[in-house]
Amino acid sequence: MIRVLIADDHNVFVEGIESLISGSLDIEVTERCYTVPSAMERLSLTAIDVVLLDISFPHIEDGLGLCEYIVRTYPQTNVIALTMHDDASLIKRMVKKGAKGYLLKNTTKTELLQAIQAVYHDKQYFNESITQILLNDSPKTRRSTAGIGVKPHLSPRESEVLTRIAQGLTTQQMAAQLFVSAKAIEFHRSSLLMKFGVPNTALLIKTAMEMQMID
Repeated sequence: MIRVLIADDHNVFVEGIESLISGSLDIEVTERCYTVPSAMERLSLTAIDVVLLDISFPHIEDGLGLCEYIVRTYPQTNVIALTMHDDASLIKRMVKKGAKGYLLKNTTKTELLQAIQAVYHDKQYFNESITQILLNDSPKTRRSTAGIGVKPHLSPRESEVLTRIAQGLTTQQMAAQLFVSAKAIEFHRSSLLMKFGVPNTALLIKTAMEMQMID
């Protein structure tokens, strides 16, 4: 039996993933953790084969750090990133931290079970869409588009957040306007920084203006 720990701070999502796995004869969800400390505690008490880890848990750096901790402390436990973030730089960072697989949260039951089986047998698992994202971000591809002002692809929500960042709104103000949590705003802010390849908000606004993505 493959023992799985789900680490995600959204109860409904954890329940949904568990329901997908529940019909499997050789995979069992043995632990559900909603905070980083609880995940670390359960790993110290229970033998786990595969961790399904939300990267933004509760922040991107927390998810990356937890992945690194698991791989370093429990080498027999393999990690699959399970996230809504499809940015190539983040995928590469997770792989560098030791994740064996990477799935988006809209994954199918079949794909999820295949990924768990693959990493349990110490293989990597990246589906076609994730592989294509990585191929598009290869050095050869980046060189072919360098210098021509290629704009990053933004989701509708990322575009909304970018516009409000340029307007000088605070995280709380943006959350109120968009009817989402402050955590969601910070997630999109981190995503924008990675997609534009900049370290801070000031450079984000400058770069976006130069690309004529904001006024």
